[in-house]
Amino acid sequence: MLLILLLDLFINCSLSIVHYKVMKSRLIQEKKLFGKDISLPSAYGSTVLLCLGVSVGTIVLQIGVLIGIFAVARKPPPVLVQTQSGDSLVVKDIPASSRDSKAISKFTGEVLTMMLSWSGYLPAETIQESTKPRRDRGITVEGENSKYVLPTNSWEASFAFEPEFRAEFLPKLAQFVPKAIFNGQAQTFYVPQFVGEPVSVGQGKWKLDVIGSIHVIGQNHQLKDSIPFNRTVYVRAITPMFKRGIPEDSSHNQLAHKVLKIRSAALEIYAITDLEDKEIGN
Repeated sequence: MLLILLLDLFINCSLSIVHYKVMKSRLIQEKKLFGKDISLPSAYGSTVLLCLGVSVGTIVLQIGVLIGIFAVARKPPPVLVQTQSGDSLVVKDIPASSRDSKAISKFTGEVLTMMLSWSGYLPAETIQESTKPRRDRGITVEGENSKYVLPTNSWEASFAFEPEFRAEFLPKLAQFVPKAIFNGQAQTFYVPQFVGEPVSVGQGKWKLDVIGSIHVIGQNHQLKDSIPFNRTVYVRAITPMFKRGIPEDSSHNQLAHKVLKIRSAALEIYAITDLEDKEIGN
């Protein structure tokens, strides 16, 4: 195609030059016959030069278009993945330890909201349970010197934590949970008012500040208390987990699916500190 454009330019230039020479010859003859003093370039010559300029400009534009076509043709095609439902998604390659800032913020906000919101009831799994929910009796967790009861949703959300930090954090959280949660006299929900931009603290590790409040609601649906929960959360990238091959035919497998779902972001929380505390080491 480039050869065709060059040939087109050569032909246009040749024709323009020939036309210009013909016009020049006619002007010289008119000067000899009629004694007219016609200078070059005359109106004819100007027209020829204008045509030549337009031709050159057109060829340059075509070359620019050709370069653009070559650039698009050499661009690698988008990477597509197909889900089990048949939907195709456009994805991009990123390093194994890299995560999108919005994904980190979203993950952190969702985990804390699930961890600190307690209704006193288990999530409905059938139509009947949606009208008559089951009371949450909690999950027993062991501390250093005693055992504590933790709301089920907090226990499930804790699988987003690094295992050692999870074992340390859960007993402390269980001591913070009001007993009224388990007898239906109170509920809580966590409202993250601000989730900061993740700041890198090492390869595949970030920290972000979260400011929010735990609102305690009594039986009369009135706000009984609002407890500030402002923390610096440390997050790191992990190897993604997949639910391939896990059937959903038992409570054990249902738990496995919940764990895989909460860790599907390929992130985990490995530390939570007060905002004024010193930075956790890498």
